[in-house]
Amino acid sequence: MELVVGKVLAIFLLMAAGFGVGRLKLLPEGSNTTLNVLLIKVITPCMILSSITSKELTDDTLSMTLQTFAGSVVFFVVAGVLGYFFAKHLLRVIPSSNLGVYTFAFASINTGFMGFPVTLALFGQDIFYLMVMQNVILTVYLYSAGPLMLRLGCERGEVLQTETSGTSDTANAVKTEGTSGGSSALKSFFKSFWNPNAVASVISLIMLFAGLHLPKLIFEPVQTLGDATIPLSMLLVGLQLSESNISDLIKNGKILAFSLVKMLLLPVLTFFAVNWLPLAVSVKVCLIFAAVFPVAVVVAPVTAMENKNSLAAAELIAITTLLSVGTIPLFATLLTQFYLL
Repeated sequence: MELVVGKVLAIFLLMAAGFGVGRLKLLPEGSNTTLNVLLIKVITPCMILSSITSKELTDDTLSMTLQTFAGSVVFFVVAGVLGYFFAKHLLRVIPSSNLGVYTFAFASINTGFMGFPVTLALFGQDIFYLMVMQNVILTVYLYSAGPLMLRLGCERGEVLQTETSGTSDTANAVKTEGTSGGSSALKSFFKSFWNPNAVASVISLIMLFAGLHLPKLIFEPVQTLGDATIPLSMLLVGLQLSESNISDLIKNGKILAFSLVKMLLLPVLTFFAVNWLPLAVSVKVCLIFAAVFPVAVVVAPVTAMENKNSLAAAELIAITTLLSVGTIPLFATLLTQFYLL
């Protein structure tokens, strides 16, 4: 319990620092965009490379690794669908352009910063390793499917404008959109997938399965840069929150309802989905416990990079993280009692 509270407190202290910087206007206008680019295109790929390539894949864990990969893929697909219908038909999120933000956030989970140390402390090395593998699929989801999901609810013209900003060649291509919709959608998917973070994930997985590691001379600076991911992400969340009214945020019924459903109902549904499947006990614990964590902090910068409502994403991160102070210890206790005693 003390570890969980400490991690959540650390998150809010970093967010508070960013909030203070924003309210005091210590950074020049446009700094958010510059920091987002640095985070997405430089810092986070280094974190992915250092965290995955430092692991060892043995024969004993290969089966559980593949089970975790498969279970994680299914989780993100199903959670994304559930999040979409919940936001659209029950919450009736407005404006409609925010629908993609809510959908993206619903399936995202903060298993990197909070998940790794908490899992290691509560469940030991074996389940911790599986959480790292789950985080590999999470990374692919965040930086490939995520940008596509953020377009949900947007008008067709708005989507095209986002895709075509900056280059006349692409703008010309849009003029033929009506006759090549399928091809355009496919190109859009691959464009979203082949960003620095997704590429780093693919390279890291290849190295993991091949038993390759970065030379020490390269690994150490890459790891140092990667370690900046969490503090920089949280500072950016705080900066974005500084533009909102916190009291209004707490009173926002839709954000609170979204957060309660995500933090309480999603782990329960995950339990019923995996409990009776022929999976290793450690894999079941990993998949269920992963669903307990709040919205991933990188949802905000990814949303900002896609020119969507990053403030709404920051608000969802803040409320779900606050609720996690109670939900993480609760579900950790239940999982220990049900599976590990």
